[in-house]
Amino acid sequence: MRTFKDDMDAAKRRVEAWWEGEILDRPALAVTAPMEPRYCLPVAQAKDLDALWTDPRVVIPRLENSMAATWFGGEAFPVLFPVSTNLVSITCKFLGAENTYVDDYTTWSKPFLRSLSDRPTLRFDPSNPWWKKTIALLEAGVSRIAERGLACYLGNPDLNGPTEILAGIRGAQELALDFYDAPESIRPAIREVQDAWFEAWEGTRAITGKSGGSFFWMGIWSSLPAVDLQSDVSCLISPEHFKVYFLDFIREQTERIERTVYHLDGPGAVRHLDSILALPKLSAVQWVQGAGAGPLTGWLHVMRRILDGGKPVFASCEPEEALPLLKALGGKGVFLSARCSSVEEGERLLDSAALWAGGH
Repeated sequence: MRTFKDDMDAAKRRVEAWWEGEILDRPALAVTAPMEPRYCLPVAQAKDLDALWTDPRVVIPRLENSMAATWFGGEAFPVLFPVSTNLVSITCKFLGAENTYVDDYTTWSKPFLRSLSDRPTLRFDPSNPWWKKTIALLEAGVSRIAERGLACYLGNPDLNGPTEILAGIRGAQELALDFYDAPESIRPAIREVQDAWFEAWEGTRAITGKSGGSFFWMGIWSSLPAVDLQSDVSCLISPEHFKVYFLDFIREQTERIERTVYHLDGPGAVRHLDSILALPKLSAVQWVQGAGAGPLTGWLHVMRRILDGGKPVFASCEPEEALPLLKALGGKGVFLSARCSSVEEGERLLDSAALWAGGH
């Protein structure tokens, strides 16, 4: 068995406590850092960008090498994501959006709905070429873990949220105008996307679940099926429109999937926080302050609102912010993630968090 983390069981217990809004010996703190590679495997040369992103012979060994060169401290876990998390909102492609490879790290889905009122029916198609690529990559990941005896997990693709997917295939600005030009078409369109989303979720989860646990792009361990919920396009609409057109679909996701984390992204999304916190089945909220919004420590008031609203909070921060955040928020219900420059820095961070928790 090739291991990448020695304290897996203890880390799982801390994260399970966080899901319940509790704390064990210290708060959940996922810390990663580069390290001297445990080993390095040969990787097939990609003949083009499509192969770089979707050929299992290229993708899977590359991911294993990355995992072998990463230190997983605290509640960070070794997870393979065969479908790159940079393929954001891949569900747009499942629904027929044309893909554009921008570079080695970025892809784009081209909007194709010219209107909502006379759109074609949006439905999941198992013969879609991007769905076939997804299944091939995930199954290759399962095989790799078994054949090489890798003590790691398999992560789900970034399916994104149905309202965000609709914005992706319609265009965000065009969808915003639809609230005035074709409001009667918005909920039926989201319904179709949501149905397709659940088919994609169930199909991918049936494969990734074979490795044990449940992981999505945030890297949070869960013993139960878990997924992120997103609606970044909600920053363009009012709280009233959010409640009328979007909220029911987000609520349905929380009711059908055992654990859900709402991705609250940027100051413009905060206007909807009260509606999000009122969802009884929602498990937790991730806060992202967004580019240009300053350090995470400048947004303590939002994180406190989440905790005071009865939901655990997850956030990524700079290593030097972690301890001040814990001191300001308390450790209960708080899960922080940080990327350190070295294993030594990561170990010091975890030691300081444990010392603070022990004397708190």
